[in-house]
Amino acid sequence: MISRNTLLRLVLVLLSAGLGVLAFPPVHWHGLALVYLLPFFLAIRGAKPETAVLLGLVHGLALFCGTLHWLLAVFGPFALLLHFILALFPAIFAGALAGLEKRFAKPWVWPWIVGILWAGIEHFRSEWFTLRFAWITPGTGLPPGALTPLIGVYGISLVIATGCAFLSMGGRQRWAGFTLLLLTLLSCHRPPRLSEPGQLQVAAVQSEEMSANRLFDLSDRIDRADAIIWPEYAIDFDPRHNPEFMARVQELLIAKHAEVLVLGGRVDLEPKRWQNTAFAIGRQGVLGTHVKNRPVHFFDDGEAGTEAPAISSPLGIFSMPICFDNDYAAVQRRAVANGASFLLIPSMDAAHWTATQHLQHGELFRHRAAENGRYLVVAATSGLTQAIDDRGRRIDSLPLFAPGLLETRISPSHHTTVYQRGGWLVGPVCTMIALGLVGAGVILPRIRRRNPSGE
Repeated sequence: MISRNTLLRLVLVLLSAGLGVLAFPPVHWHGLALVYLLPFFLAIRGAKPETAVLLGLVHGLALFCGTLHWLLAVFGPFALLLHFILALFPAIFAGALAGLEKRFAKPWVWPWIVGILWAGIEHFRSEWFTLRFAWITPGTGLPPGALTPLIGVYGISLVIATGCAFLSMGGRQRWAGFTLLLLTLLSCHRPPRLSEPGQLQVAAVQSEEMSANRLFDLSDRIDRADAIIWPEYAIDFDPRHNPEFMARVQELLIAKHAEVLVLGGRVDLEPKRWQNTAFAIGRQGVLGTHVKNRPVHFFDDGEAGTEAPAISSPLGIFSMPICFDNDYAAVQRRAVANGASFLLIPSMDAAHWTATQHLQHGELFRHRAAENGRYLVVAATSGLTQAIDDRGRRIDSLPLFAPGLLETRISPSHHTTVYQRGGWLVGPVCTMIALGLVGAGVILPRIRRRNPSGE
């Protein structure tokens, strides 16, 4: 029979997961991203490591099934295994935390241990793990704010987890947690800057129908543009080997007074090997390419590229990371470090993946823009086609699922954010410390129990 104490822990874990579900799209009560970890931390406080692991697993399953239910539409029943794999990370966190609690119980130290452990495991899951997946984290639950170009989403997760850990301790520590979370919330509400018209006119085409004729037809509606973007997989060939297509693109550019068309295509390397590639086509030919660095797991999405090039054009230097590339911190960061002053992004989100998937994915682009201080425009197959400013604010977008044309204005940016200069290291450093903490909290105690004499 379940004890009253265990039942209370389960209720707190499920409450935490429920608040987390509400914090992310489609509901997106983003203020809950600040506090949804608090009931979880209360639930595992004082628990035995074995109990904490089970509580963490329940929390992860409830949170990820509640937010990422659309994975069923993508992968079918296999999605349940993916949910379970993701749930292992809060389980590892909870088990390690329970093992560390007696060692680092000092009231002003412990909350920072909690925050570092959470952010480190989150960064490992999102950026380093084989099945890396950067969705559904406290840092991405909030809208981009003043902290984003300083410490990025993993740094914000560190602050949120630390604040919740302070609150969970009560007493005077409670006020430290309240202050941390309040300052984090206030950082999300930056005063609007004086609006100035963007320097570049960009037109992004949204269409689930991937045929050149359809995309040319939608592009014909453009009055005038400096740059045009088509979605990922707009064509299924290398345009450099298709003179007729190239001639038609150049006619479109001249007719619309545009300097560049960015689109998704492919490069065949040899039989059964290919690369998902974005092409920047100018009036005189191809200006540059970008090979997708992060192919989608379990899809035939081409072989991964390793470079994030910045491409020179008459409009300035830009980059075009493809779709899933922008879910991660590294690809855009390297592109901007290479000189990109704005980003034109072809993307693909299939209509049957549901609106929830589209909206959750659309939020990640905002954080990448704010971390790196760059305007970007995304052309997605069925949404979310959007334009985002260098603070991470969505300035224009199209309705989901309907074919259409987004015409917007953006400006090149040349400043370097603190995140670019070194703030991005918060995540990797937390991961390295977290690995040591997991060893101290989980592995060493087991070794000592097996060999109490120390021999």
